[in-house]
This record gives sequence, C-alpha cells and structure tokens, in this order.
Amino acid sequence: MDRVRGGRQKYKRPTESGVTFYCRAAISPPAGCRNKVISHLLLTEPAPLSATQDESTNESSLSTVLTLCDLLNRQLLLLIGWAKQIPGFAALSLVDQMLLLQSGWMEALLVGVAWRSQGEELVFAENLRLDEAQCRAAGLADLYEALRHLSAKYQAMNMSPEEAVMLKAMALANTDADPLDPSSLQRLQDGLQGALQELQASRVGGPRGGRLLMSLPLLRQTADRAVRNLLRIHREQRVPLHRLLLEMML
Repeated sequence: MDRVRGGRQKYKRPTESGVTFYCRAAISPPAGCRNKVISHLLLTEPAPLSATQDESTNESSLSTVLTLCDLLNRQLLLLIGWAKQIPGFAALSLVDQMLLLQSGWMEALLVGVAWRSQGEELVFAENLRLDEAQCRAAGLADLYEALRHLSAKYQAMNMSPEEAVMLKAMALANTDADPLDPSSLQRLQDGLQGALQELQASRVGGPRGGRLLMSLPLLRQTADRAVRNLLRIHREQRVPLHRLLLEMML
C-alpha cells in the first residue's frame, strides 16, 4: 500500500537508473481517435525502457536472467505510476489498487512484450531480444513458448496501439479477488469496457472487441507461467530478485 501511495522516498524519485515515472511515450493518439480514455492512456503510456546489462557474472545465461529481472523491476515501477493514470483507478481504495496491481501486473507488462515481438525473438526491450535458444539456456523455455503463442494471437488480430493499451488497462482491472469496494471497481471496468466498445465501433471492417476480451485468459495463463519460471529460477539457481518484484510474485 505504501508503494502504491508513493510515500516512500525511493519511489518518489523522478528518475532512478534511467527510469522516468511520468515520461511521455512515443505513441500519440491518432488524429481520428476521439475517445478520451484511450487518448489519455496513450499519452500517459511510459516511454520504453532500455535493459541494463548485468556485469556481475561472466556466465551469459545467468547474466540474461539478471538483466531481465532488473528490467522487469523497473517496468513494474513505471506500471504502478501508469496505473494511477487509468480513469477510475485512483478512485479505488489503496487496498483495492494494490489488489489489482498484484493480480495483473505481469499480465499488463506481457501485453507489451507479446505485441512488440513480431518475429522469432521476444522483445523485452529494444536492446534485450531473446530467441528460443537464449531462453532455453536461461531456463525460460516454457515462457518463450507461451509468449510466442500469445504473440501469434496478437499478430493474427493485427492489434493496434489503441487496442494494446486498452488490453493492458483491462488486464489490470480484471481480477478474481474480492475488492473492498465492488462498486468502484465495477465503474472502472465499465468505463474501460465502454471505451473499448467505442473504439471497436469506429473500426473499419467491423468490431472485434470480443476477440480481444477472449485473449485475456491466455494472457493470464502466460503471466502465471512467467511468474512460475522466474520463481523457480530464483529458488533453484539462487538468482537474487528485487524485493518489490519478489513480493509481487509471491
């Protein structure tokens, strides 16, 4: 709760290790996009982070895992800041905000990875692209398979930036846990659903919001596999994880 509130000094800093909390992204709303929710989400989308190569070991596979975990931790910090910009999110209690973040943070991050990964490589960042052999060597073969499957689904739909950012927000709002204030969560979900319907109604070729929503279960399965993979590597290979990242996975 304290981290969501942003009360601790370490999470108040405007920059840390190249992280900018409310930096503008390169994605701008298209000229024809009149939906205020989607335009706002695109404008507040954090700029992509670059991976910081870990140099604490000469073992390439271990270095890959450590580099990836550091990147995920910094992306998680940005996601917490971005979530507060989702219309209706700040109206939730701090407990419910944390509930949604703990439930959907990995899903929200993997939407971007799967959407960017158009080829055989997984694009975690522009300078961190992992192919199947690299993932297998790092103990992430199961994650590679799951993310490639999800990426193929998104490619088949030719997912747009507007749809990707909407799916990211909906992944955070889609929780199975019981909130303290169900009515506030329902308003958040209804607002996102309405924005998605408006977006789909304006699409050339007809709406396909149902296909996007039907991809959420696969996204959740992929996120679960990602968490299991990282925790297994953490425990079996004693790979250190940032405290916040570890707490969010447990």
